[in-house]
Amino acid sequence: MFQEPQSDTTLLYLIKDGDHAAFDLLFDRYWERLYNAAHARVGDDAVAQDIVQELFITIWQRRDVLTVQLSLESYLFSAVRLSVISHFRSRKVNEVRLEDAMHRVEYLESAVDTTADYLELEKTLAEAVDRMPEMLQKVYTLRSENKTVKAIAGELGIAEQTVKNYTAEVSRRLRKTVIERHPEKQATYLAIIIALLHN
Repeated sequence: MFQEPQSDTTLLYLIKDGDHAAFDLLFDRYWERLYNAAHARVGDDAVAQDIVQELFITIWQRRDVLTVQLSLESYLFSAVRLSVISHFRSRKVNEVRLEDAMHRVEYLESAVDTTADYLELEKTLAEAVDRMPEMLQKVYTLRSENKTVKAIAGELGIAEQTVKNYTAEVSRRLRKTVIERHPEKQATYLAIIIALLHN
């Protein structure tokens, strides 16, 4: 008989063995928090639900080969964040598969040593952006959602060249902060910044 509570690590082992009850418990444990994280970024109830639903479907389908090097919680939230980026990109291309996003989560995990490293980068970027002028913050947010320069210019009521200039300035400031605070990780972290602002 399957009994609560179970650690995330135990749940993952059970899920790999095809345990539906463990999968249901994982779903119940994280569904609301993952939905809230997705909704905060996409602002659409149906899209947020789809993102989380597809995440859990993919986890079940890939359970035999799923590799989680960091904490399962960190893995799940990273997958949601990347699938949100995929959602915005899919407006410009035919389809970006959630499985591709999950592969990128695994790549990111291999690039950072611990959950603390990943969270520290998130904190570093957030603090750096918070110190920027309001317009740079807006450009950063919109670019991280993969909106085009033209779309951002229209939304903010500024010239496209101004958007490009602001993006370059945001990138410069973030690069400077990362180099100063994480010199040993700068290559990986700078690649993530480029992915957020320039893809």
